[in-house]
Order: sequence, then structure tokens, then C-alpha cells
Amino acid sequence: MLGKLLLPTIQEAIEKKEYRTLKEALSEIPAIELADLVQDLEEKERSLIFRLLPTEQAADVFEFLSVAEQTALLSSLGKDTCRELLEEMSPDDRTQLLEELPAEVTHQLLALLSPEERKLATTMLGYPEESVGRLMTNDFIDLRVIMTAGEALAHIRKVGLEKETVYYCYVIDKDRRLLGIVSLKDLVLTDPATRIEELMFKNFVSVRTTIDQEEAANLLRKYDLLALPVVGRDDKLVGIITVDDLMDVMDVEATEDIHMLAAVVPTEHAYLEVNWTGMVQRRLIWLLPLLFIELLAAIVLKHYSVEILTVLPLLFFLPALIATGGNTGTQASTMVIRALATGDLRLGDVLRVVRREIFVGLALSFVLSSVLFVMVGLLIDPGEQVPAILIALTIGLGLGVVVTVSNLAGTVMPFVLKMLRLDPALMSAPFISTTVDVAGLIIYLEIARRVLERFVT
Repeated sequence: MLGKLLLPTIQEAIEKKEYRTLKEALSEIPAIELADLVQDLEEKERSLIFRLLPTEQAADVFEFLSVAEQTALLSSLGKDTCRELLEEMSPDDRTQLLEELPAEVTHQLLALLSPEERKLATTMLGYPEESVGRLMTNDFIDLRVIMTAGEALAHIRKVGLEKETVYYCYVIDKDRRLLGIVSLKDLVLTDPATRIEELMFKNFVSVRTTIDQEEAANLLRKYDLLALPVVGRDDKLVGIITVDDLMDVMDVEATEDIHMLAAVVPTEHAYLEVNWTGMVQRRLIWLLPLLFIELLAAIVLKHYSVEILTVLPLLFFLPALIATGGNTGTQASTMVIRALATGDLRLGDVLRVVRREIFVGLALSFVLSSVLFVMVGLLIDPGEQVPAILIALTIGLGLGVVVTVSNLAGTVMPFVLKMLRLDPALMSAPFISTTVDVAGLIIYLEIARRVLERFVT
């Protein structure tokens, strides 16, 4: 908000070339506010702002920009400024930027880094996509197991300002194997002569560099931690992953799941950064197959045309019946998908969930079919060729079966995708609704045909 208010003043200072005043004004603006302000400036103005900022502040602001904005800014800055920005960035944010760029640009930027930073960046880029290795940082405090509390505090005072967090310290041996974790609170409150080995918490949670980021986020939430230590295959401590980084992961994963549930191909870019042709492509990929599935409904209706023409009221309640079946399936799949995503459900729970949802589906079908039975009885003309009570029973029975089957399908299909190692969110609401529409139509009209054959001559 502050940056937006100062925008006209800053632009005026740029026009008048009052750079000293501008530099002083910029130093008072928080990094996140300054990032919002920079987005509203022209490219030349943006480059000038970054040249005026101290390197550390410029790096903080740079990290709040989108990858597209970061890329555009780097192309307008000199090599020295680019190197300073990249080296001041936290390793995880730098990795996110480098992995989004074309390979040629990434190599050029890596060449600007110091040998130590280049090695770190290359190592992190070598981990699998969406793994913890690409999101971790090496800005943490490690303590030798032979230290005392007093020695540990002296070490923290010496290096703490350069680290991302000091609330937890990681105890290692001479080979850098992780032995335990000690909190800053325990170090401050204990006798300085106390050995770290006596203070450290040995029953800790850690993750491998190759573990999926979403799985790490679930662990962090489950154990209510501020950070997770990351170890390699040899159990040597290589980094930590912090709660703020994993919150971003959870936000991205939730957005991705929402897109897939709506039958839209997910994108990592902001809504306005995707051009209209890209948006059309991402939506058509699902809409075209769904259209062809829905066309099966026309074939089904044609197949049962005799029954429909014989008892026309069957057609009147078809939209309500099909829509209710689709809604039921969508409800079930949404709850199961979310529970699988948060870890509340696992593959081993499938039979337990199916048994539970069978009873839920039967209860829903009883209530809904009873209501529809009464409504049909009130709305059907008594003068129809087929008795109104028989039509009402047929439609009510059809709805009951459709709701039960739809609920069970919506419950089981996410588990099937999980077993196939696919994202359950692929079982989108439109897909569930569309397939249930066609299946429900067949079930309903087949029930109607059999009832009419038996009771109507």
C-alpha cells in the first residue's frame, strides 16, 4: 500500500533525476511493497530502481517478483548487477528462477556465479522436479555434537545474521551426519557448560532430497514444525526446507488441484500471464473429450425412444434425475480427493471408505427418491395412459439407483487413480458429472423399460 501511494512521487523524482532523494525514499519501503511498486513502472524506470537499491535490498525485492518479471529485469541489467542479485538470492528462489528459463539463458546466468554458488545451484537443479532438493536452502545453523551450549551460542552470534532461521539448530558429527535438533530456547535457558548432546532432540523428523514437495508439506503440517532438515542418501545434512517455502508449495498444489477439478489443465503462471490462446487450449483439452462422452447420451436416448414416446413424462424429470446423480458423484469424489491430498485417507482405507459410502449413498438415495416420488405424483396428469403412481415409482426408483451408483463411482475412482500413481484430482468434477450423466441415463431408462414391460401391456 505504501509503495502505491509513493508511486507518483517516485516517478517524479526519476524525471527530475533526484537520485539521492529517491534512494533514501526507497530504503523506507518494505521489500514486498517495493516489489508491487516496481511492477507498475516502465522497464527503464524499473532498471534504474534496482541499480539504486543496495544489493541485499534489491535481492529481497527481486525474490517477490514473478519469474516472468525477474527474467525481463535480468535482461535489462548489466552482468555485474545480475551476478550480485543472483548470489544474494536464497538458493531455493534462485533454483525456481533458473529452472523456468531456457537452457541457454540458464547456462549464461550460471556462468556469472562464483564457483561455490555455481556448484550449489547446479546441484539443486540436478534434483528431480518438484522434489525437496530443489526447494531447500543451505542457510541454516549446524552445530558440532562436541560443543557446549555456550560455544553454540557464540557460534550462532557469529553466523546467525546470514542464516534464514536460528530457531532450530542441527547437530551433526564430523562427517556431517544429522544426529539431532536443538532449539534456540533450550540453548539460551540452559547452563552454558551443558553439552549439546544432552540437549538435542534425537527423535526428529527429516526428509530425503528426492521426496516430493507436497509430501514434505504434509509432514510439516502434521508435526507442526517451522522447518524440516533435508538429508542425502548417506544421511548427511545438506539443507533445510522452511515453512514459508512449503506454504507456497501448498498454495501451488491447491491451485493445481482446483484447476484439475474444474477440468482445466493447470498452469504455473498467473491468470493474466496466460494469453487467450493458451487459455483456450488448456480448457479445450478437457471440453472436447467431455463433449464426445455427452454425445453418447443422444445414442442412449435414441435407443430408448420407444419407451420415452410411450410414457412422455419420463422425459420431463430426466434433467433433475441426471443432474442429481452428477452432483452426488461430484460430492463424493471431491471429499475423497481432498482427504487423499491431505493424508487423511490412504490406499489402505479404500474398503473402509467404500463400506461407509455405500450406506451414505443408500441413505441419500432413499431421501432424494422419496422426495422425487412425491413431486412426480403431484405434477403428473392423472389422465396419462400409464398410472401416475407407476410413473412416480419408476422415476423414484431410477433416481435411487442412479444416486447410489454415482456416489460409489465418485468414491472409488480417485482411489483407482491413486493406485495407478496418478493424481486423484484428474478425476475432475466435469468428468465425474459427464460420465455419471451417461451411465445414469442408461440406468434410468433401462429401469423404466423393465418396469413398463412388466406392468403395462
